[in-house]
Amino acid sequence: MRYKNIKTGVVIETTSKLIGKAWKPLDEIEQTTPVNTEESFVEYVEEEIDLEAMTNKELEEFAKEHKIELSYNDKRNKESLINAITKAFE
Repeated sequence: MRYKNIKTGVVIETTSKLIGKAWKPLDEIEQTTPVNTEESFVEYVEEEIDLEAMTNKELEEFAKEHKIELSYNDKRNKESLINAITKAFE
């Protein structure tokens, strides 16, 4: 299932159910395109990140790049890594 963080705009795909007020299923969010009213418009491009497709090593590197501190328990398995990363984006 694909989820979008309504605060940060991050979109992720995971088989796990995400909980938290900031995470909404992408199919529930109305897709709108912003209207460019000025020449100095800055376009924001969402990046889809499939955490499930990443290896544990890649997940740890992703967390490090995004300054997400992982505890020993977070590093136990892939599911706990994904949970820690998604929780950090809430």
